[in-house]
Amino acid sequence: MRYLPLLLALVLPLASAAPRDVKTQAVYDYLLGVWGKSTIAGQSDLTWRDSTDMAQRVHDDTGKYPALMGYDFMNYVDATEGDGRHQTEEAIAWNAKGGLVSFHWHWRIANGKFYTKETPFHLPASDYRQIDADIDRVAVELKRLQAANVPVLWRPLHEASGGWFWWGTSREGYIALWRHMYDRLVNTHGLRNLIWVWNGQDPAWYPGDDVVDITGYDVYENNYAEAWRKTAKHGKPIALTETGHIPDLQDGQRWLWFMVWNDAAGDAGVTSPDNFWTGEHHNTNAHKRKIYGDPNVITLDRLPKF
Repeated sequence: MRYLPLLLALVLPLASAAPRDVKTQAVYDYLLGVWGKSTIAGQSDLTWRDSTDMAQRVHDDTGKYPALMGYDFMNYVDATEGDGRHQTEEAIAWNAKGGLVSFHWHWRIANGKFYTKETPFHLPASDYRQIDADIDRVAVELKRLQAANVPVLWRPLHEASGGWFWWGTSREGYIALWRHMYDRLVNTHGLRNLIWVWNGQDPAWYPGDDVVDITGYDVYENNYAEAWRKTAKHGKPIALTETGHIPDLQDGQRWLWFMVWNDAAGDAGVTSPDNFWTGEHHNTNAHKRKIYGDPNVITLDRLPKF
């Protein structure tokens, strides 16, 4: 009975959280088809440093490119940094190469900060006007991606139950905000290129089957079994949406994808706790090659043309 949610989801059709365009539906159908059988290799871009090519760093170390790249709208709203504002263009270019695209959003608010301890803005929200202005700004970028025919694995409001981000200061406020964002992007802005990925971490923070397509968990402490157990309760595909270390893939815990965090230290080839791909602090070179050479791991060259 341990993997009953996984088995049920593999057998029973899953309800669609949002209306989709043809290509986005094809990607979603593909994800459902490979889940439980294969794992998609993913890598987070160094989203605040446009000049760093994390996909190339993966190729340099393994001879293969990831199938999925992760981007961030962090510096598109209330940011003082001039860098990190070419994420949309990078995602369009990656999709043109045949790759899959994920976006999350470190949402700066009030004073340009997103950590709870650094901003006075807390949930629940009594006035959505400022929130809506920010959502509308990101909608501009998502519409650009839609116009370029780029499906987006959309992972907003991540790691909420940890409380370190302002969107995690209230469970009720978080769920209301998720559903409000869904309504505004899907119904007000008419976006049809989004596959909704939730990783609030705590099952009690789940916003509902009707607004979630894929569930995920961010793991940096190697507690993969616990993460899987918590996320499997929802009966949806499960992704390892952020990780420092790539786990050995098991049939019972076959993540839909893994997403290695980026090289915050910056320099390639440097072993540092801040470099999650480069160097050997988090993943040895032998382990990286082993995972990327696994016949059950999907790299860029193994993706179909959608």
